[in-house]
Amino acid sequence: MKMQKWFSILLFCLFSVTAFAQKNEVKVMYSPVSLHQMDNWGKDLDGLNAKYTGAFMVEYNRYVKPRLKLGVNIAYDYKNVSGTKTEGKINPHPPYDWITTTSKQTNKAGWLFFGPQVGYEYIQQEYFRMGSLVGVSMVLKNNDDTVEGKYVDKWTDVNFFFHAEVINFTWGKNYGLTGQLGYGHKGLVSIGGFVRW
Repeated sequence: MKMQKWFSILLFCLFSVTAFAQKNEVKVMYSPVSLHQMDNWGKDLDGLNAKYTGAFMVEYNRYVKPRLKLGVNIAYDYKNVSGTKTEGKINPHPPYDWITTTSKQTNKAGWLFFGPQVGYEYIQQEYFRMGSLVGVSMVLKNNDDTVEGKYVDKWTDVNFFFHAEVINFTWGKNYGLTGQLGYGHKGLVSIGGFVRW
């Protein structure tokens, strides 16, 4: 009986080590609700239509402790705001009538985020893990603003930003489904796949 108990404990320990011994993780995710889409919720765009691709991201994590992981992420987001804008003003000279002008306008912006992140998993089962994560990122933003017949303006901006995943999960042992709920450049909700080895 005593030998069976020790053998069971040994098997459990070996199983635990092999189940959680993976050191590397790669995630590929997509967020249909990106940060820039959330930023324009409820805003009047003066008759312009906004289209968003959503945020695409790839991240690599390395487990430095059984529950603690360090990593790097790269994300891309794009928006295109376009349409016909109507503006009006009062003529400053007699007869002081109302002058209306219309122009086609396009505002395009693409964001590339990349930077380090740190995460902690507070639930670790064989086929399910749940945790939280924070990260900072450098942001490269390319802008292209065009007002037909008036001006074309293109510029690149560099900045810093962050992301906080309140809840993230993986479902599967060595590969499977992953997702997150948070705030930042990875979007409000992201879903995708992961591979762990």
